[in-house]
Amino acid sequence: MRSSILTASLSLLSSSYAGQPLSYLFQGDFCSISEECTYPNFANSEPLIKADQQHIIQEPPQQQEKAEPENKYHPWTEEPQCITDNESNEEFCVYTNANFASGRGISFFTSTKIAAKVVSLPAFTQPELHAHVNNFTNPPWEIRNVAERGNGLFAIRTLHRGDEIVSDTPVGVYQSDAFFPDWPMGYKYLHKAFQQLPKKTREIFIKMAAHNPGDPIMERVNTNAFAGEFEGAPHFLLYPETALMNHDCRPNAMYYHDPTTLIHATFASRTIHPGEEITITYTNILETRAERQEALAQVWGFECKCSLCAAEPSEIRKSDNRIRRIQELQGFLADWSPDSIGTPNMARELLKLYEEEGVHAALGTGHMFAALAYNADGDMKEAKKHAKLAIEAGMVNSGVKDGDREEMESLLSDPRHHWSYNVR
Repeated sequence: MRSSILTASLSLLSSSYAGQPLSYLFQGDFCSISEECTYPNFANSEPLIKADQQHIIQEPPQQQEKAEPENKYHPWTEEPQCITDNESNEEFCVYTNANFASGRGISFFTSTKIAAKVVSLPAFTQPELHAHVNNFTNPPWEIRNVAERGNGLFAIRTLHRGDEIVSDTPVGVYQSDAFFPDWPMGYKYLHKAFQQLPKKTREIFIKMAAHNPGDPIMERVNTNAFAGEFEGAPHFLLYPETALMNHDCRPNAMYYHDPTTLIHATFASRTIHPGEEITITYTNILETRAERQEALAQVWGFECKCSLCAAEPSEIRKSDNRIRRIQELQGFLADWSPDSIGTPNMARELLKLYEEEGVHAALGTGHMFAALAYNADGDMKEAKKHAKLAIEAGMVNSGVKDGDREEMESLLSDPRHHWSYNVR
């Protein structure tokens, strides 16, 4: 259990990579100028994958009737179309469920092995989980154009820490390896994945920004997709509404992605006032300025000009020193070996540095470190205090209990019998 809690807690900070484009160079010679590409004609479009023909069933002596066609591809609403990698002999297919998430729809371009796992996820077996997502009838934000940054979300009413900002499901999930066997065919299948989505969802898709010239579908995926591991393989998940949020090295929002329900939820990490832009981070918030700039340049191709990155050199040095100390303290507090030197004083210093550095999303994790450090020192009163604060801070505002939250609830209810009691 110790390994689980430490891995989970550190991953909250070290894997904050949101909205990353595809980390591969895709061929762009199918259409050299995005604005001149031929866009889908929704009014007259036909599916690129045809549904099964309806069968006429005769039941003598009754008149011929058309029976409802059986969907032998369930839960997919179209026949999967596949491409095979001759080297690995792995098959990648386009899978679409146009009814997913109350008709929003979803398309996968992934391996047959992963598709077989996907159908048993709660996202498909418990459709009621999506009853309250993708609801944008009265959002707490509006879309505005930001100079040199494109569109962004701006608060139109006060948001408090933990308030939900966006909760949506992906319209596309694409395995990076699926494009390698045959580039032109990969592009063709990506278009199939797009075309098989419901009309309204296709319109949402095509309204997304495309920062580079090239194939209109690929460049929208390339600009807006979130990179990460899905079912054990690298994938790119496309959440159109979440992709509207711009980057800041000290964001005012944090997000949670549930790979079992496919819900991506973003919450305020501090009070956000009306008129303030809502931002998330595209990189690790606990890196120095140089490290952040390098990562953003390599993956996104831009130089961050947020208030932290544009600060005076003396302020940047102070920030970098705080970050290095935070990294050091986290290492000490996460070490549960017999030689561990983690102490409650270190946990208090860590919390202070989080506040000074403005990494609001990390406060829950900081209180968790403090709860464990105090309990390891035998101070149950302080341990319970910080365990409660960790839960209230919402280490992960997901609506489900993750390992860290369960650990804090266990410590809060019975600190003496928690594994961390008096171990240092």
